[in-house]
Amino acid sequence: MQVVVIGAANVDIIAKSKAGIKQGDSNLADINLKAGGVARNIAAMLALRKVDVDLITAVGNDPFGNLLRESCAGIGINTDAWIVKTNASTGVNLVTYENSGELYTGFNATSAPETIRTAELTKHRNRIKEADLLILDLNLSEKILALTLEFRNEHAVMVDAVSAEKASRAKGFLDKIDILKLNRREAEVLTGIKLDTKQRVKQAAYSLVNSGVKRVFITLGMAGVCAADANNVIFVPAVPIVVKSKAGAGDAFSAGLAMKFAKDLRTQAEAGVSTAAEHLGRM
Repeated sequence: MQVVVIGAANVDIIAKSKAGIKQGDSNLADINLKAGGVARNIAAMLALRKVDVDLITAVGNDPFGNLLRESCAGIGINTDAWIVKTNASTGVNLVTYENSGELYTGFNATSAPETIRTAELTKHRNRIKEADLLILDLNLSEKILALTLEFRNEHAVMVDAVSAEKASRAKGFLDKIDILKLNRREAEVLTGIKLDTKQRVKQAAYSLVNSGVKRVFITLGMAGVCAADANNVIFVPAVPIVVKSKAGAGDAFSAGLAMKFAKDLRTQAEAGVSTAAEHLGRM
């Protein structure tokens, strides 16, 4: 299977407090720097499972960009199509956690993928067109999303909504998406439906399918996932596990969906849940 992933690659700077965080004071913490970004994370999880994967992203001509490229190449991700920008910096995501592991706050500057130009992407048209599966994250501009989907014709396309802020970028392209992965808040933004009951989760999933998406997966945290297509809507429970960190769980879920994209709805949903659970317990 050949997969092309297009979207964000950035450096994650993660600080975990050694004790309860005290506002307005210096806090002792464990601080780690690692490769991140939704598209990069999905590509990495696929590459580690021996999938042939290309990552197309934009980074700055800076040390963080070099670090990311070396890191990706080191685990088998093809980086030949990376776009190096002289007028943008490599994305950085700064996240702080309480000593309990709960997210405290986060900051990000990850706009480099939004600067990708039409001509830069068109160079890789054949690579995009010929892949068995194309995965897009919504860190891309709507113009680039439209162009990429135009290249695909009838081939399978999967979209990760990334965040509630960016989920609305998919609105104009729902009928061109085969697999759409969202969390509860992203689905609320995209459908305008408050997902506070199981029935409303089903309503939101049906709304997206009726808008043209072939398969929809709405992750619901400890409540598992709702999956829907034109024939079914199902709920798959979460896997009980001791959570070491929630970071990257959504990206792991997307990687699981990609691994089983040609399977039936339930098999695909279960693959997403199991891959996310494996990631949550390993971090």
